[in-house]
Amino acid sequence: MGMAFLYYAVFLIFGFIGMYFMFAPQVKRAEKSGQVTFFTQPVLYMIFLFALGMIGAYFLSDNKDFISLLNPVRVILPILCVCMIYSADIFFGEKMRTIVLILCVGLCIFIQPVEKNFVPFGLNEYVFKTLAVAFFSVFCFFYYILNILPHTIVVATVSMLLGLSLLSVIGGAPVYLAIVAAMLIGCLGAYLWVNLHRVKIELDNTSCSILGFMIAYLFMLDMGELSFSSCIVFSTFFWAQLALALYNRFLVNKSGDLIENSHLFAVAQKITLAALMSNIFKVGMVCMFFGWFQLFSVNQYSLPLVTFFVVLWLNSTMGANILQTPKTLKQVNSEFVEDIKQNLKDTKETLSQISNKKD
Repeated sequence: MGMAFLYYAVFLIFGFIGMYFMFAPQVKRAEKSGQVTFFTQPVLYMIFLFALGMIGAYFLSDNKDFISLLNPVRVILPILCVCMIYSADIFFGEKMRTIVLILCVGLCIFIQPVEKNFVPFGLNEYVFKTLAVAFFSVFCFFYYILNILPHTIVVATVSMLLGLSLLSVIGGAPVYLAIVAAMLIGCLGAYLWVNLHRVKIELDNTSCSILGFMIAYLFMLDMGELSFSSCIVFSTFFWAQLALALYNRFLVNKSGDLIENSHLFAVAQKITLAALMSNIFKVGMVCMFFGWFQLFSVNQYSLPLVTFFVVLWLNSTMGANILQTPKTLKQVNSEFVEDIKQNLKDTKETLSQISNKKD
């Protein structure tokens, strides 16, 4: 465990430093020239560091904690896939990128061994994998729904990766997944640092899909490890946001882009950025705790459903109370004094009306 923690810390720091020193100079050049070039795309550096993380963790970590042995094909394939997805978007556009994305998700799903005890409702393994392809294709394609600001998608993604990392600490997932997750957390931390005080370079929809694919593939690697349902729970914040956005877009507003109908977009207009980031992470913590308890659940699907409805409720009915700017003591005292003054005024007017009626 000691060496695993050391690797985790090294990959986390290397991810941050590598991303920062490759990405930040390109951003400065873009600010001076006023032109956004190919090399200012943060996803390029994320892909490079993701590849280093996948390969480096394979050779450095002890992969014996996988139930189904990790082989080089399962390590190299996602790297090739993210390159194919990005290339398809550059050379052929969004439609081809979507097709390639679905094909890559399907390919990655079907090479994964699946723990028989996980497959719910007695489904055939291939039927289950087909449903998983649809599930993760939607996850990747609509991952941009979290990209209101660089801050929102980073905090939401990091909470998922932290859940996966800590899952391995309690023996629920292979250490390999935690180490690769550490590399991505470091990358995202550096990307957030560059955009912290002023947004300079945002992720586009293609970049969000690729980031979603990276997260999804780490979850796919856990399909044969009996904790796959915990990974699904970690992603619940995304699914709740997507459900609310679809509801608002097609049943309430029936206009505007999907992202403009998301709950995060509405909340971001009303509260401070610090409060928004803080409370996204709090909801992410709820997903983390449910995900860890899923290891002790009697089945593989009830707790993910419960978590979805809990997070959906937090985002819809209680969103205004959870995701709001905390009031200072001065503001609370001021409101209290104003309430007293208003009550005294109302009481005085009531007494005056009673006195006038008697006269």
